Amino acid sequence: MAKLRKPASVATDPFRSAKWDEICDGRDFKPSDAPTIALLVQWYQVIERCMDDIATGDGVQVAYQNDVGDIKALPQLATMKQASAEIRAINKQLGINDESRKTSEITQKASVLSLVIGDRQRKAGRA
Repeated sequence: MAKLRKPASVATDPFRSAKWDEICDGRDFKPSDAPTIALLVQWYQVIERCMDDIATGDGVQVAYQNDVGDIKALPQLATMKQASAEIRAINKQLGINDESRKTSEITQKASVLSLVIGDRQRKAGRA
């Protein structure tokens, strides 16, 4: 598996470079995927920045009061929502399964359990 060459804009940024390595580790991408992966790591950095912006000493700030006293949602929340949607779309485009392994394990166990229950019900119906 050949290592995909990082674009200079990714290689020179510590966050994007580390995220690139994380995404590419164990995956075999084509050289033509490099711009898409660069875009993906950029969206991850957007989310990271938004999370830093809304962080406070005791949690997160999600709203602010404007000059006329109205309570408004922080714009970073909408940006994070957009970035999250972009990440999911790009992951899908690149064939990256971003579903939690734990979720798939639970689903698999539930499927096995339903098969066992169904089998027992069929056997009980014959008796």
